[in-house]
Amino acid sequence: MSLGKVAARGTVVSLGGQWTKFIVQLASITILARVLTPTDFGVMAMILAIVGAATVLGDFGLSLAAIQAKNLTENQRANLFWINSSIGVTLSIVVYLLADPIARFYEQPQLVGVTQALAVIFFMNGVVVQLRADLTRSMRFGALALCDVLAQVVALAVSLSLAFSGYGVWALVAQQICVAGTTLLCSAWFVRWIPGLPRRNANMRKLLSFGGNTMATQLVNYSSANIDSVLLGRVRGAFELGIYDRAYQLFKIPMQQMAAPMTRVALPVLMKLEDAAEYMRYLVKAQKGLSYALLMLFAFAAGAADPLLRLALGEGWDEAPAIFRILAIGGAFQALAYVYYWIFLSTGRVDLHFRFSLVGRLIMIGAIAAGVNWGAIGTAIGSSFGFFALWLIYSAWGVPRTGVSSLPIMKSSIRPVGLAVGLFSVLLIGDNLLPDGLPAVILLVGLAFLGCFYVFVVLLLVRGVRADLIELARVAYRAVGR
Repeated sequence: MSLGKVAARGTVVSLGGQWTKFIVQLASITILARVLTPTDFGVMAMILAIVGAATVLGDFGLSLAAIQAKNLTENQRANLFWINSSIGVTLSIVVYLLADPIARFYEQPQLVGVTQALAVIFFMNGVVVQLRADLTRSMRFGALALCDVLAQVVALAVSLSLAFSGYGVWALVAQQICVAGTTLLCSAWFVRWIPGLPRRNANMRKLLSFGGNTMATQLVNYSSANIDSVLLGRVRGAFELGIYDRAYQLFKIPMQQMAAPMTRVALPVLMKLEDAAEYMRYLVKAQKGLSYALLMLFAFAAGAADPLLRLALGEGWDEAPAIFRILAIGGAFQALAYVYYWIFLSTGRVDLHFRFSLVGRLIMIGAIAAGVNWGAIGTAIGSSFGFFALWLIYSAWGVPRTGVSSLPIMKSSIRPVGLAVGLFSVLLIGDNLLPDGLPAVILLVGLAFLGCFYVFVVLLLVRGVRADLIELARVAYRAVGR
């Protein structure tokens, strides 16, 4: 099977698994939001915003270092496993010991026990890093998708059982632990590899250098992506943070379900493409596919935010739709910049990625810090402005420094952007015209009809959009049919 067919089929398998995972996650958000309180979610968001950085440190960028390496010896593979595992053990101990200081920072005593319980996750995450990297290198996307889905199903079953039994925030703690544990067991089952003892002569310098630069970038990204929860929790408390967190988690789903898993497929393929023209063609097609899919999702979700979030979260989450709508605008710029991430990794220029990410993320942190004074709405505005700043910095300065032109990639997004802006406008107008008293399901169906009608009209009238979608459909057909 050719590399292109492997990539296309891998994309279909990964997206299929991610959409199954999405359904499970959406069920989790929808049901748990009706059983638990915003304060429960806020308490969980407080702790994960801080200790979640340990996950980035535990990976240390070595999963991507292993994936992007053209050749990886057995000794290098074993050394990477033991490095990640050792970091995981260390981080579990550190997080456990930080439980009391974190609780004092937020003035929430119950965070002590929650933090100590969550500490075990970082050990499991450290062990699983290279197992999942091995599955990605060997392009076993079906196994990766199955592990992801199984972990979510098991975690949902356990968390729902505890939530309905009245355990409150501990249902969310158990959910996190079950995801990590099931992912580890499932990955180990598929890889079935016993690592050898660490070796000193395994030539690790290049891998560690790549991993260190990647980890530094990821840590900066994580800090800017979670500073909103830290500041909002500290300034406004668990209740308002809980509402913001539910809106933010729903906002993140499109990126998690489509862009992130496509990296598993795209990176190994891009590393093998030596012809510059073929490399650019792959990037343009990927950007076009991501833009149509993600921008349309964000446009629909933002335009129909009121009935959509009432349906997803139920009563008691009145501020969530406005927060979600603002975040979705920022998410559109995040989606447009995602292919740039692949360019930095596949060209080996993680140093450039770190430098330009640092500038953009510092702007985001500053905007969030200013916005938090106006509560969850101001925090969402700061976050979205930061995503716009990152896209602009990567497009104008970051990507061109790699030797890859960002102009063809930007041009491929023009029609999807126009289509998404139109869809958002149609739905927003429709939402304002339809009576507020309609049940959420009926209102959402009405808005979906308006959206479908708009897209149908565009397909009839705009030849370029029609040609783009036919091209993408052919790629998907070849992947499934062959």
